[in-house]
Amino acid sequence: MKILIVSGYFPPNAPASASRVNKLSKYLEDNGHEVRVLAPGYEKFEQTLVPEISEDKIHFVDFVDINSIPEKVKSFLKSLWPKTKNISSQGNKKEILPQNPSPYKESAISKLYRRLTNVPDNLIGWYPSAVRAGREMFQHWSPDIIFCTVPPFTPLLVASRLARIIDVPWVADYRDLWSDHAYYSETGPRRAVDRFLEGHALKNCSGLITVTNTWAEHLKKCRSKPVQFAMNGFDPHDFEVLEDGDFDPEKITLIYAGLLYGRKRDPSALFEALGRLGKAAENYKILFFTPNGREDLDDIQTEIIEKYNLDNIIEFSPYILQKELLKIQKTVDLLMLLRWDDPKEDGVIAGKLFEYIGCGKPILSIGSTTGEAADIIRDNDFGFLSNDPDEIAGYLRDAYDQKMTAKGKNLDNPNREKFKRSIQFKKIEDFMAKLVQEKNDIISK
Repeated sequence: MKILIVSGYFPPNAPASASRVNKLSKYLEDNGHEVRVLAPGYEKFEQTLVPEISEDKIHFVDFVDINSIPEKVKSFLKSLWPKTKNISSQGNKKEILPQNPSPYKESAISKLYRRLTNVPDNLIGWYPSAVRAGREMFQHWSPDIIFCTVPPFTPLLVASRLARIIDVPWVADYRDLWSDHAYYSETGPRRAVDRFLEGHALKNCSGLITVTNTWAEHLKKCRSKPVQFAMNGFDPHDFEVLEDGDFDPEKITLIYAGLLYGRKRDPSALFEALGRLGKAAENYKILFFTPNGREDLDDIQTEIIEKYNLDNIIEFSPYILQKELLKIQKTVDLLMLLRWDDPKEDGVIAGKLFEYIGCGKPILSIGSTTGEAADIIRDNDFGFLSNDPDEIAGYLRDAYDQKMTAKGKNLDNPNREKFKRSIQFKKIEDFMAKLVQEKNDIISK
């Protein structure tokens, strides 16, 4: 098959969540398919991933960042007024150097501008450029099918338009749902607009793919399209090239890397557990890798750290390269998964879970103890789940005692094998092949 992948992110300028489409591209190419990628050409993200297909197959398209327009207008207006100099009242007439400006606070007008223009998201300025680039591509190369992965959701509109231009099937890969997601918070007219845009884009969609069984069942009911359930997974090669180690032989080290989503990924129960350990908390080291380091914590979480004097135990860092992160994960003792303690989380499986499974270290899941992610951990003996500080403290004590008595050596869990990316990607490959064949059958009649 000739497959065009439309994605809002693609390495190297992409967050860690782009690993699914990056790995899928490699899988499809390795299995003999001709792959092209259409993605925005920007350098918004710190490099955390490297592309796993050749660069000549990736078409990065420049576009207008609509959120940069207000700042450009402000700069232009400021340039119309001459700069003035502050002159001291003393006789030396020296210019007074300006003080450091205060942190920028977004104005009400800017917020209104974003709300009115970022529809469906801040990538909407890429739509005309992407469609134009697709048209140019189709002059010398045409796909058999278009694969679109979301979020962000502007690519849905792009894929739908491009599929209409050349009359080929296209599929939408929902790594997260859009207007039906448990985290979706828009109301009123904006919610109506998002629902309309999603429905309009999917009118000519041939099939849907999603990463949890809960979402797959939901899409079958509300979208009336063929649906394929294909989880995320892990690539064994990412871990085979890494060596096991011990980050700190004298301590139990835990790591979390990812977003906190406000209080939906809340580590407070862990902080409380460390507080209950008292002086023994010094036997643990907690590593956080989030977009802005400690700034991503809210006031309540910060207060707990200060209450128990945990500053020397918890380290905060911004994101690092994915390959460097994996090296660290292979050396720590526990991999921390944070889940929203709410029934709405039951249908959510973070891609991070499969990375942890691939790493082969015990998982400490904090938050909800129900749902698909919890079942995967519990049913496959991958770790421990709780949102109770006392239970977590007990688990941490046991982990430390086992390590100090050399009983904490990790054993290879055979259940890991069924969560390989290749098994899940085969489902996607077969699903697309079936849709292409159905389209060809219609044409041949």
